[in-house]
Amino acid sequence: MKKAVVPSLYTYSLLGLILTVGISTNTLARTQNIDSSQKQSATKTINSNSNLIYPAQGILSQGFRKYQHEGIDIANASGTPILAAAKGKVIQVGWDDWGLGNVIKIQHPDGRKTVYGHNRRILVSQGQQVNQGQIIAEMGSTGNSSAPHLHFEIHTNEIKTNRRVALDPIPFLRQGNQTTSIISSTNTQPNIQIKPTPTTNNLIQNSHNPNANNRCNGKTLIAGETTNARVQVCQENGQLFYIGELKQNPNQPVKLPAWSINSAQYRADNGSFSYLVSPAGIEIWRNGSRFRRDIFYTNKS
Repeated sequence: MKKAVVPSLYTYSLLGLILTVGISTNTLARTQNIDSSQKQSATKTINSNSNLIYPAQGILSQGFRKYQHEGIDIANASGTPILAAAKGKVIQVGWDDWGLGNVIKIQHPDGRKTVYGHNRRILVSQGQQVNQGQIIAEMGSTGNSSAPHLHFEIHTNEIKTNRRVALDPIPFLRQGNQTTSIISSTNTQPNIQIKPTPTTNNLIQNSHNPNANNRCNGKTLIAGETTNARVQVCQENGQLFYIGELKQNPNQPVKLPAWSINSAQYRADNGSFSYLVSPAGIEIWRNGSRFRRDIFYTNKS
């Protein structure tokens, strides 16, 4: 089936910007059913304030189907970062007995709730305030799942009956990414490739409210600077993270799960990009081929 391009995360393309700047300067879940009129009313209420971002990179492997699959599935490798689609308060974390496995639910200021299911590892706690684009979990296959993916839902309350309403996330994600003509077929079309699309709504954090969760909150294993970027490998509670930050955007670090290749080299993946960090510098690979290497001129490892 032909794949159509839909938007994803400018957050991740920040890592790609490390390349671009360098090159340019140096070279299933429970839900009560509603009728169409109720759904239309709920949709109208949300549309005016919709600014959701895609919560993960990957393939849109299953779409929204009313009464059957009241969310969307985004498939990718286990450990792929899961992001908060909008800022809000974490109201539930833990195991879901209805099939979602390790689940996170976030209450947003406009009344919406978003649900993130099948996570391998949860990185937030109940009651925590999160920012749009903040890494909240790692993609997994817990619960009723046959392969790693994110099950993502949007809920609102129908005002007259106070019943929970599940809405198709796609229109709100599209609007939140400032695009209008992304999918040419129905919303249930499978295998839609999600690729990074620049948008000011998709920042991991904003400069007015820096988020410490995107910094190193543990032991720094490697810390170095290139001409245009600062790079860290950090260990927190047994988990390795890659943290990349452009010097021109110091309040917008990107934090990705990483792993050790050998005693002195670490790797993090972002779609087709891979980042290999050693005490000497960083190698940037794409689709399995190396095309850039930057040396650290300062190294605090």
